[in-house]
Amino acid sequence: MVRRNVLLKWLNEYLSVSSVSDYQPNGLQIEGKDRIERITGAVSISLEVIDQAVSEDADAVLVHHGMFWKNDDVTLTGYRKERVARIIAHEINLFAYHLPLDLHPEVGHNGLILKGIGAAPDPVKEGEEGGFGRKGAFSPPVSFETLLERTGRLLGREVRYFHHGPETVGSVYVVSGAGRNEIDTVAELGVDAYITGDAKESTPYVASETRMNYIYAGHYRTERLGVEALLSKIQECVDVETCFCDIDNDL
Repeated sequence: MVRRNVLLKWLNEYLSVSSVSDYQPNGLQIEGKDRIERITGAVSISLEVIDQAVSEDADAVLVHHGMFWKNDDVTLTGYRKERVARIIAHEINLFAYHLPLDLHPEVGHNGLILKGIGAAPDPVKEGEEGGFGRKGAFSPPVSFETLLERTGRLLGREVRYFHHGPETVGSVYVVSGAGRNEIDTVAELGVDAYITGDAKESTPYVASETRMNYIYAGHYRTERLGVEALLSKIQECVDVETCFCDIDNDL
């Protein structure tokens, strides 16, 4: 068991929340019970996740994508009202960590993807080079086909790609989730491949014109690893029971 404010302080310090400017409020988004014995984790908040937390008698839900975002409608109507009403009715705490979890050197999605595909993460500070991602290197370099196989095996799905860069990959840049808008920044980094979660209509043209190997493996799949790793870290350091709610999403 851990007190809510003790857990909140540990999470905020471990994830260096105060050092990151974000699109959502990171930390405790909805207050519930003071005593927390069990946490249900997920990539994104949804009624299905809340219902699983209720069925597991969880005292808290921890997600990467929370309830509240800048520029969102601030009224609690429709599905937002239903989610909040169910959370409050069961006195569940809602914790959410977005960019702090993307960028964290130990449990961050980007670093975990690099390690999972056999690339050594660049030692530069997270977010310092190229925005929201992290650079890695292969020693020795690998073929583009090998990179596709490793990425698909790690994330549990067949990845999609635009192959316009070199056949041999020595360097790679990773932005988990919605990295489609980082393509111009990545094009200036001089890496051999770019791994992210999604793409948009203009992506194949830009990838072709910049001679980029662009791999997109799904927003959800590229942002599971960090949530699972953070839950394991909580269980290890704070001594509460945790469970990951895997509601697969092909996007």
